[in-house]
Amino acid sequence: MPPLIHLERLQTEGRNQGSNDIDRVSTLKLCQIINSEDASVTAAVEKCLPIIAQAIDALEPKARKRGRIVYVGAGTSGRLGVLDASEIPPTFSASSEQFVALIAGGDFALRHAQEGAEDDVEAATKDLKALDLNPDLDSLIGIAASGRTPYVLSCLAFAKSLGCTTIGVACCDPSAMSSSGNVDHMISAVTGPEVVTGSTRMKAGTATKLVLNMLSTGVMIRVGKTYGNMMIDLKATNNKLQQRSRNIIRTICGPSAPVLDDELDKILALCNGSVKLAVATILLQVSGDEASKRLEASNGVLADVLEVKTMPEDKHFVLCVDGGGSKCAAVLLGRNGEEGRGEAGECNISSSGIESVIASISLAVQRAVDSCEATKGKQFRSIPFKAIWVGLAGYDRPEIADVVTSALIDLFNKSVDDGLRISNDIELLVAPLANKRHLDSVTILIAGTGSGAMSYKRVGNQFIPNGRRGGWGGLLGDDGSGYSIGRDGLRVALEAADDTNMRPKNDVTTENVDPLVEKIFEHFGLDKNPGCHVDLLSRILLGGRGQQNSTPRKRIADVSRIVFDAASTSDMAKAIIENGSKSLVRILRLIVDAREAEASTSALILAGGLMQVETYQHMVLDGLSSSSQHFDFIQAVKTPALNAAQYMLQQQ
Repeated sequence: MPPLIHLERLQTEGRNQGSNDIDRVSTLKLCQIINSEDASVTAAVEKCLPIIAQAIDALEPKARKRGRIVYVGAGTSGRLGVLDASEIPPTFSASSEQFVALIAGGDFALRHAQEGAEDDVEAATKDLKALDLNPDLDSLIGIAASGRTPYVLSCLAFAKSLGCTTIGVACCDPSAMSSSGNVDHMISAVTGPEVVTGSTRMKAGTATKLVLNMLSTGVMIRVGKTYGNMMIDLKATNNKLQQRSRNIIRTICGPSAPVLDDELDKILALCNGSVKLAVATILLQVSGDEASKRLEASNGVLADVLEVKTMPEDKHFVLCVDGGGSKCAAVLLGRNGEEGRGEAGECNISSSGIESVIASISLAVQRAVDSCEATKGKQFRSIPFKAIWVGLAGYDRPEIADVVTSALIDLFNKSVDDGLRISNDIELLVAPLANKRHLDSVTILIAGTGSGAMSYKRVGNQFIPNGRRGGWGGLLGDDGSGYSIGRDGLRVALEAADDTNMRPKNDVTTENVDPLVEKIFEHFGLDKNPGCHVDLLSRILLGGRGQQNSTPRKRIADVSRIVFDAASTSDMAKAIIENGSKSLVRILRLIVDAREAEASTSALILAGGLMQVETYQHMVLDGLSSSSQHFDFIQAVKTPALNAAQYMLQQQ
């Protein structure tokens, strides 16, 4: 062991000229002297930043492998080591066995001074042998303000002899510690004489605390225990930390995070309380197992999992988003045959707001990216899309366009002059027909949740709208739509429910119930037994089994499928469907009759879910009779986003 430095030569033992008369000044002046001296501590630590950074980089790879960091010290230095080691596990969810602190004299010395313990070099070796140090994983931090404490020097020598990484923290330079040859990274924060001579619990203690804070926090950040400056790996062990967990998830995930605490808590529970895993699950839209695998592959660093890693420019992709009122569909296509599709909830900005619409678009696009083998696992913002086209319901309304445009520019980090196109969702059906040079007119008939007809005329290389019928929404129109047919079917069922409820309770005769009514009752989980009260209206308005998260409009529109299923056995259902087709024929004829184009230059496009039902499609076309001769060709488009994406790819 190197010779010890005489105490009178230690900077921490010198007399501070600024506090010579501290016992004779006012209390305020006393505080000012102490505060002034404390202000010099950060400058002393600042000079050590390069070596502190080196020490963090040396500790990080071992800590990542769950290697232990052992603090050793005596007196104030030992207590500060114990404090730092004790605070890391609850702050960063690190194992309590990973950060170990030894204080000369044992735990009793935490509260009771054991001044002779700092000289016990044999105890130092004994204490470390009990830890069974592994030089490939474990590191040791020796703390001694004077840089000469025998217990600490002995610990450093023993750890170094094993091959462990060693770090020294002192407040004197030079010191026995720095010249021992047993320290790989020597941090000497020279704070000078104390206000009270030799009381190293003051400036030296503050400097030591700052250094230890920096070392442990830096290592935890480097191994992925934070995302930005948020404690992403905290343990929610009390109400405060539970709320902090929710706040962190919502801050990182934004609109993708559930609004209700109960829903967020369910996700956290499925992720075993891990905030980091919950964030990865929500943002990547993958299972907990898949998110866990990706975190493991990124060494637990959330930023690396979520990092936008741009794909090579030679990967040529286009993206089309069909943001309809009932759902959002996204299609990704590549020039080498790559394809991905994704869906999410409604994109009705009028009822849901811009944040909800952007969340639906983001989710649909990410799902499309994850369903394509060439892009699976990547953030959609990292894909170098050559062109993006978003067709959004209602975009042509002036009060909506500016808000939507700004939000989509931010979402895709593209401007409308740099590959981003935004339009009404109907244009996804019309624009691809511009290549058919012989066409002068296009009529679009939509029958999905809503309904309507639009006509377009050619102007140069594009089609512009020149007529519209219907599309007024469920309150005023949408005749012939899924909502309309579902509503008519429910009216039949509601009348049957009223009849049932008005029958005397002792009347147990079996009713002759229309098959449509039976199917609707079954759909909403209603009891059809005689004498039972049938509350169908509440199920429609509030939702039945598994329907609580859907809107009344969607629940009503969903009944249209039941009406179509029952049409083969129910005259009621068949009549409802026929009336719906007649409503569509009527608005279509109004469009056709007002059109000026010739039959040979006109096209009819049928879109929406109901227009994909062949029986309904044939009813509409048969109802047109001679009017159907006014179109050069008629096409039913099942996936507008796919058609538009194919058109985009051709244009590149």
